[in-house]
Amino acid sequence: MNLDATHIAIRERSFSEILDLALRVGVRHAGPLLLLWAIGVLPFAAINFALLQGALSDRSLSSEPEAYVFWQLLLVVIEVPFATALMTLYLGQATFAHHVSRRRLAADFFRSLPQLLLLQGALRGLMTPLVLTLLGPYVAWPYLSELILLERNPLFAGRSGRISTMRRSRNLHRGAGGELFARWLAAATVGVLMTVSVATGVGVLTTQLTGVTLSDRAAMLYLWPAAAWAVLGYLAVVRFLAYLDLRIRREGWEVELAMRAEAAKLVRLS
Repeated sequence: MNLDATHIAIRERSFSEILDLALRVGVRHAGPLLLLWAIGVLPFAAINFALLQGALSDRSLSSEPEAYVFWQLLLVVIEVPFATALMTLYLGQATFAHHVSRRRLAADFFRSLPQLLLLQGALRGLMTPLVLTLLGPYVAWPYLSELILLERNPLFAGRSGRISTMRRSRNLHRGAGGELFARWLAAATVGVLMTVSVATGVGVLTTQLTGVTLSDRAAMLYLWPAAAWAVLGYLAVVRFLAYLDLRIRREGWEVELAMRAEAAKLVRLS
């Protein structure tokens, strides 16, 4: 781990700068990120298709399309921490290392999976009937997945002296709810606009190249979910960078990294 040679400059950024940096990071690491996106997203996309395709008959599409959109949205909100977990772990390694270990990536994922299932899957699932899952996680603990995957605190403090994951989350997010919600709202707006742009653009391009116009049912089943998952992959990079930015703003993380890098140099020289 090269603490003094990170691939991303560790400094405070505005949200617009984070969006721009996420594009550049995505392009630079396009191959691995696309592969990990596919590994994480495709199983959930297939599950959602199997669960919801029967509910989208031609009659329901014309009379109650909002029901399909509602359930698709709730499923995606629950699934996205798991679908993008490998991408987050990759970015965590790639920030500090020239080589990303696939073995370590898999080990870190399975080590973090129990907490992801409990603190993200179960909690979001329980909140779903109240429709709080759309806002709650983004206000109370927007970077809980990053904490679970990258910091790997214990679920309970115990005798180890390390703080628990939820206490660490409270410490990181405390007092920043307004700013974090504003950033989530901006990200959600960007995400919706990008999804509409991608889906519309692909639909028009398909028609121009093949002369075939997708039916409303095909667009709802295939085109719009694919566009949404693609945009969520980009937003996973945004969320990782925003997590780094929050640590820099609240904890002076860039100073800590600089001090640790200097300490590592002294150890090597001694």
